[in-house]
Amino acid sequence: MFEDIEYRVEGPAAVIAFNRPEKMNAIRRQTIDDLLAAVDEAERDDRVRAVIFTGKGRGFCAGMDLDIGFVPSADADPETGEGVPPDFGGTIALRLFEARKPLIGAVNGAAIGFGATVLLPMDFRLAASGARFGYVFSRRGIVSETCASWFLPRVVGVPAALDWMLTGRIFDAQEARAKGLVQDVLAPEQLLPAAFAIAEEIAANTSPVSVAVNRQLVWRMLGADHPRIAHDFESRGLAATFRLPDSAEATRSFLEKRAPEFGSTVADADFMKAWWPQKPRP
Repeated sequence: MFEDIEYRVEGPAAVIAFNRPEKMNAIRRQTIDDLLAAVDEAERDDRVRAVIFTGKGRGFCAGMDLDIGFVPSADADPETGEGVPPDFGGTIALRLFEARKPLIGAVNGAAIGFGATVLLPMDFRLAASGARFGYVFSRRGIVSETCASWFLPRVVGVPAALDWMLTGRIFDAQEARAKGLVQDVLAPEQLLPAAFAIAEEIAANTSPVSVAVNRQLVWRMLGADHPRIAHDFESRGLAATFRLPDSAEATRSFLEKRAPEFGSTVADADFMKAWWPQKPRP
C-alpha cells in the first residue's frame, strides 16, 4: 500500500515508520504522499486512538534525499509569491496541525532537517538516548521548511529556536530534552514501549471527542491575541460535549468507581469544521 513508509495498527495505536533505511529514511515527494495517506487512514479508523511516528533502521529521518537534490522553479517570483510552489514538507505539517488524534514522535536515531521539523506539530516527542537532531537549513544554503519558523519558537522558545536555526548545528537528545524539544530520553529498547504506554493511557481513560477538541484548542489558541478567544471556543466546546453521552458516562463511571466506557469518535467533533474551515491541500 505504501512505498516509503510502513503502516500498521497495534492495539490502540497506528504506527507510521519511515521506511527507506538504506537512505537513513531521507524523504522525497513519495514519502510526503505516503505520510498524508497514512495520517488520513489513522484518522478514519476508530480503533486508533493515537499515532506513533518512528523510523526503520538506524535513523528516524535524515531530511531531504540529497541524491535527488533541490529543484528550483523557473517561474516562481519570491517577491510576490506568484508561481511559488508550496514546500511539500509544509503540507504534512499543516495536516498534522489539523489532526484530531494525538501524535507521538518516537525518535530512534538521527532526526535532521525535515526529520527534526516534522516532529514539531506532534503532541508527545520521545527520543532514544543516541538520537541526534539538527535544523541544518542554514548549512544547506536554504531556509527552514515544514512550518518550522512558526512551530519551533512556540515549542522551545525563541532563544533555542534561533540558536538551532542560525547555527544549523547538530545536538544530542539530552540537549533536546533540556530545551523542551523532547519530553523524555530513553534507552533504545524502551522507546516504542513508552510511546505505546502513552497511547494506551489515552485509550483507557479519555473520550475521543474530548481529546480531539482539546488538542485543537491548545494548538489553535497559540495564535490567539486575547484569552477571550479561548473563552469563546471553550464555551462552544462545552456546549457541544455536554450534549454527547461521554460526559454523562464520565460522571457515572467516576461515581461507580469503574473505568469509563466512552462511545464517541472523532467524527463527533465535526462541529469544529465551522470554527476552523480546512484549507484545500496544495
